[in-house]
Formats: sequence, structure tokens, C-alpha cells
Amino acid sequence: MLTLILLVPLVAGLACLLVPSRRVMAASSVLAFGVTLALGMALVHRVLERGVVTEWGEFLYADALSTWMVLVISVVSLGSAIYAVGYLRRDLAEGAVTERRFREFYVLTPLFAAGMFLVVLANNLGVMWFAVEATALSSVLLVALYNRRTSLEAAWKYIILGSLGLALALFGTVFVYAAAVGPHASERLPSFNWSHLMTVAPQFDHGLIKLAFVFAFIGYGTKAGLAPMHTWLPDAHSEAPSPTSAMLSGVSLKIALYALLRFHILTTACLGTAFSQHLLLGFGLLSMCVAAPFILVQTNVKRLFAYHSLEHIGIMCVGFGLAAPLAVFGAVLHLGYHALVKSTIFFAVGNIHQKYHCLELPSLGAGLLQTMPASSALLALAVIAIAGLPPFGIFLTEFSIVAGGMGAGHILACGLFVTALLTVFCGLLSHVAHLLLGTAHGQADGPATPFSCVAAMGLLIAVLTVFSVWLPKPLFRLITQAASIVRGIP
Repeated sequence: MLTLILLVPLVAGLACLLVPSRRVMAASSVLAFGVTLALGMALVHRVLERGVVTEWGEFLYADALSTWMVLVISVVSLGSAIYAVGYLRRDLAEGAVTERRFREFYVLTPLFAAGMFLVVLANNLGVMWFAVEATALSSVLLVALYNRRTSLEAAWKYIILGSLGLALALFGTVFVYAAAVGPHASERLPSFNWSHLMTVAPQFDHGLIKLAFVFAFIGYGTKAGLAPMHTWLPDAHSEAPSPTSAMLSGVSLKIALYALLRFHILTTACLGTAFSQHLLLGFGLLSMCVAAPFILVQTNVKRLFAYHSLEHIGIMCVGFGLAAPLAVFGAVLHLGYHALVKSTIFFAVGNIHQKYHCLELPSLGAGLLQTMPASSALLALAVIAIAGLPPFGIFLTEFSIVAGGMGAGHILACGLFVTALLTVFCGLLSHVAHLLLGTAHGQADGPATPFSCVAAMGLLIAVLTVFSVWLPKPLFRLITQAASIVRGIP
């Protein structure tokens, strides 16, 4: 099953090199991600039965945390594939992309997804690092797809800062191995598999494991978009095609956070202290505080929501850093909710851009609910959800993080957390309310939004709404077990 989850998108992407029909390329992408979602759902039941699923002599490894990530990647990738059908057809008709770039998108997107699946299913920390690097290489070409000066500049910034971060993450990976070898270098070298390292973590060299986590934190934190290593994020997310922006913000940032969490779990198992927790908490709060003023003054819609991703990565890191059971549970669940709602938002922004050929708030004016009723209504629901208002699940996850932190005695951290949330809430609603409400000045000259673009938004909003008010028992058990893994409880 794990092998199929990797092979299905990989084969779909490579097949698009050969097929001549644009429709076949689009259909194969949708079909591939539909199959991976079905496999992910089957994997949930198998992991809940067995605890851990392995293949290829434990080369591939799925526990509750990695299975949760597989589900999130599959849902967002399927939504992006459905959305891309109409989105790229319009771009091709308007000359924004060439036939070659169209094919390039359908080759690279499944490869991008396959790399993310490998990150969460690889047992070996070195293979995990390689898979993160592979996702960066495939996604940077997608960021540069439009071949504009600004998109090329964003791609260069992304690859330079991302590569620098991943080089530091490689040092962290090497230091973990050195910590595992310790004073027993003359003996048989230990396995570099996650499952083995967890069994010997208490014997790690304490100084080396601290050094390893610092390097991994800076390296994977750069790829996750944590402040102050976030400067590539608003450029890359704003210049990429909207389906790619949805995958970058919805799941790619979380993949890097997942890799960082694996190091966090090893460090906690070794040191038994709050060393890694304090770093996660401090930089999580810093990311939220950095995002707030940029959101208040932002004038570009895509950059506005890119900075909002910075805030939500900070929210998750705060939840993990607080280490209280309720806070960690809230952070794990927040990861899934945020992936759904942020993808919907970038789909809506893509619709706006194709309609108005502009993303600047002053130029867009007001009254989009009149000119684009379906996309604007779904965007309004998504913004209400991501702002943390009930009945959507992000309200529950943010409340859980605050409640868990208060219960653990982190009063000051929770105060800063709530202050940053309120600041971003005011800025976001102010921008979006002005954009959607009021009277439209004239009509946009763009064609009507394709059905697939609206359908993809509706699908993700429907999933978010259902799972906000009702979590199926297997999914609740999976998230609970994933939260326990993050807290170092087998």
C-alpha cells in the first residue's frame, strides 16, 4: 500500500511526458490523486489496527503521524488537480502559458506530490532529507512556470534560500547520526531508520543532539517558512500558479514542519527536557508577531494570504512547543484544517486574477460579491474559517492551543498568542470585507469562472465544514495517536 501511494503520482507524472492530449493529462492527474486519497483512507484503518505499517524491510514506514500527513497531502492534491483543469485551460487560451509549460505543469505537479509522500513515508532520516530536497527542486520549476521577471526572481530566491536551509538540515541529519554513534564508533554502526533511532535515543550524545536539532531547526524551519527565515515565502506563493500556491501553502510548508517534528521527537526522547520545545514556542510566537504588521499593510491579495501562512505555521509551532496534550492535539488538527481552507483561498485568488488580471487591492476596488458571486461567497466562508470564527474547526484548534497552554502555566506565551491572533483577525477581515462588499465599479472583462475551479473550492469547503462539526471516530483516533507521537508517547 505504501509503495502504491508513492508510485501512483510518480507514474502519472511520467506518463504526461508521453501522452499527446491535454485532456488525458488533466484526467490522469485527477485520477492519480483520487487513487492516492483512497489508498490513504485504507491506510488509516490499517495503521489503527497494527499501530505501524512498514514495507521494503522497513524502508517505508507509516505511523499515525505520517498517515495523517498522507491524508492531508492527498486531499489538497486532489483539490488542486480538479481546480487546475479549468484554470490552466484559461491560461492556455489567454497565452499566459504555452503548450510546453502546460505539459510541464502536469509532469511536475505529480512528481512534487510524490516527493512529499516520500518525505512522510521514509523511515530513514537521510532519505527524508533527500525527499524534501526533491520537493524543492520540482516546486521551484512550478513557481517559475509563467516565465515572468517577477516569477523567475521569486524562484531564484526560493531555491537559494531553500537550498541553504536544506544544507543546514543535512548537517543536522549528520549530527544526529554522530550522536547515535557516540563513543561506540568501533562497534557496528547503528541503523539510521527513525524506528531504530527512537529505541536508542536515550543513549545519544547530549551535546551533539542539541547541535543537530539547532541545525535541523534552522534548515527545515527555512523550508517551513518560519520567521526570520521566511523571506522567500510571500514571493514564491504569490508568483506561482494558483494550484501550485495551494499545494505550497496547504501542504509543502507542513512537510518541512513534519521533518522538523521528527527531530523534535528524537531530541525530547534523548534530553527529556524542554530544549526543543522552547525553540518551537519562541520562533512560533515570533512568526505570528512578524506576520501581523505585514498583513495590516499588505496591498497584494496573494501576498496577503502568503503572510497569513506564516502566521499559521507559527500557530502550529506554538501548539507543539507548549507540549500540553490539548495544545499538541489542537496543533495536529490545525494542520489539516489549515491545509483545506488555505487551498480554497488560493483557488479563489486565482479566479480573481483570471477575471481581473490584477491582484492589487486598490485596483480591484470593492463589490466582488456582485461580479463573482460563487467564488466570492466561497472565499468569504474560507476567510471566516481561517480567521478562527465558529463553527469552523480552526476556532476549536486555536482555542485548544490556548486552553492547553493556560493549563500548563504558559500565561505570557498565551497572551502574546491571543494578541497576535486578534491583530491578524482585524487586518484580514478589514481587507477582505472591503474587497467583497460594497458596490462594484464597472464589470470585469474576463470570462466566466470555469466550473471545475468553483467545484474544487466547494469540495474543500464542504470537507472542512463536515469535519469541523463531526470527526469520524477513526479520524479522531488517528489524530489522537499522532499527537501522542509528537509528545514522545509510543
